[in-house]
Amino acid sequence: MRLIVILTFILSLTLTKSTAQIFEAESASLLNGAVKIASSSCSGGYYVAQKDGSLHYTFKTDEDAYYNIYIQAAAPSGTKTNIFSIDGATTQFTLNQNSAFVLQKIVSVQKLKAGEHSMNITKSWGWINIDFIQLEKTDASAKFNIGKTLVTPNPTDHTAKLYQFLYDNYGRKIISGAMTLNSMDEVNWLKANTGKEPALIGLDFMHCGRGYSWYNNDTPVNDAKSYYSKNGIPAFCWHWRDPSRKTEAFYTKETSFDISKISDSTSTEYQAIIKDIDYISGLLLKLQNADVPILWRPLHEASGGWFWWGAKGAEPCKKLYRLMYDRMVNYHGLRNLVWVWTSQLDDKNWYPGDDVVDIIGRDLYKDGDHTSQIIEFNKLNNDYEGKKMITLSETGSFPDVDNLIADEAAWSFYMPWYGGFVRDSKYNPLSLWKKMFEHEYVITLDEMPDLKTYTSPVTSVTGDNLKKNDGLKIFPNPSQSELNIDADFLIHTISVFNSHGRLLIQFQPDSMQIKISTEHLPTGIYLIKADNNPAKIFLKQ
Repeated sequence: MRLIVILTFILSLTLTKSTAQIFEAESASLLNGAVKIASSSCSGGYYVAQKDGSLHYTFKTDEDAYYNIYIQAAAPSGTKTNIFSIDGATTQFTLNQNSAFVLQKIVSVQKLKAGEHSMNITKSWGWINIDFIQLEKTDASAKFNIGKTLVTPNPTDHTAKLYQFLYDNYGRKIISGAMTLNSMDEVNWLKANTGKEPALIGLDFMHCGRGYSWYNNDTPVNDAKSYYSKNGIPAFCWHWRDPSRKTEAFYTKETSFDISKISDSTSTEYQAIIKDIDYISGLLLKLQNADVPILWRPLHEASGGWFWWGAKGAEPCKKLYRLMYDRMVNYHGLRNLVWVWTSQLDDKNWYPGDDVVDIIGRDLYKDGDHTSQIIEFNKLNNDYEGKKMITLSETGSFPDVDNLIADEAAWSFYMPWYGGFVRDSKYNPLSLWKKMFEHEYVITLDEMPDLKTYTSPVTSVTGDNLKKNDGLKIFPNPSQSELNIDADFLIHTISVFNSHGRLLIQFQPDSMQIKISTEHLPTGIYLIKADNNPAKIFLKQ
């Protein structure tokens, strides 16, 4: 077990309105062997040799703001990973071997409210030398620049509508999900215990195409059809068993299947890979023929190395992913897939490319941790330049909705794994499931629109959806009983939608100043459109 030390000595610092603040390492509270060492080349004349120790800061901010956080450090004895935390939110960061001190961003666009904060660096696997921590104010308005076009050319109409729905709700709501493996057990349990079902269901091709007498290969296909018929979202992964059929394993330690042979199209390994891809493509074609779009998340957790597709490093895995994309899309003609790549943090060199990935997923297992995981979210969003939606593609314990809203963690959906991760209070108490399912911010199955006919009320995802559109002002926002609209153009048609895209109000004012009664609207998030101008969000309290 790793030792994470929490220090009690407090260093009082205040973060002022200047754009950046330096926290010298030697000014932190040091414990368990961390020592300061004189060095004329370091900013304060010292650095801290962390050794087995930890550094702890407390500081104050005088206003609400967003910050990027950097560390100036060196890792002279090899590549090292450590743990950074701020106000209880944690993440790991890795420094490559380097005797020189280098500045590296470890947290992106972190929201800090005015008041007191704590910040820690604790040892994970290795020692580093630390010069300072730097907090720099940043503008969060350009946080997202999500593309509206799927990577698959000419996607089916239903697939485009599914992606549009995800796009429209990104940063506005979170889609509830649950993984299931046997006969919708988790969905049925949630329905029986909460009265509701998740909007998204996780499925797996793990048992398909292996010749098991006890298994019907069409089971996940039929489950996907059934859930989509209820306006649910099917999301598939593939625990891909040994393509050589020498074992039934997918874990690296249990099979010797060599993915590096992917470069040789004449090898038996390559041919086995193609055979399996073709088989799964046939199942996916059944879904396409039934007009069922899916979130497709192959080769998940590759950089962890525990599955055979990640056993030989990044390059063979990327080749396999791109081969699969080409085979499925260009050879088999699959047009019903939204492609999801799973990142394990600090693994950008494993990324197969923007041209073959629609969404970035993160599989995150922190037992009993219901924080928003905002540091993880912001890091992924920064790594992929805000161009892809980010999602909790697998979780053990999922974030509490209050934390998601407070921290502005815009995960697209969350999906706890099956079995105990859904049902055991150690991971997710039933009270939290009920709280999530009852909250306006969380989309459940009964709140889903008809995805087959879905029409978007939103035109852009910018990361600043509460700002005024040019030429159109709405106030007060939030609204309690009345909403005022002031435009510098004549408005012919006003339309009000709920957050799922359902039209609630529409009329023709032919005016530049309009009042709308909101007394009859339930508390929640709404969108308003003036003619064909971009939609604006308003909140009803």
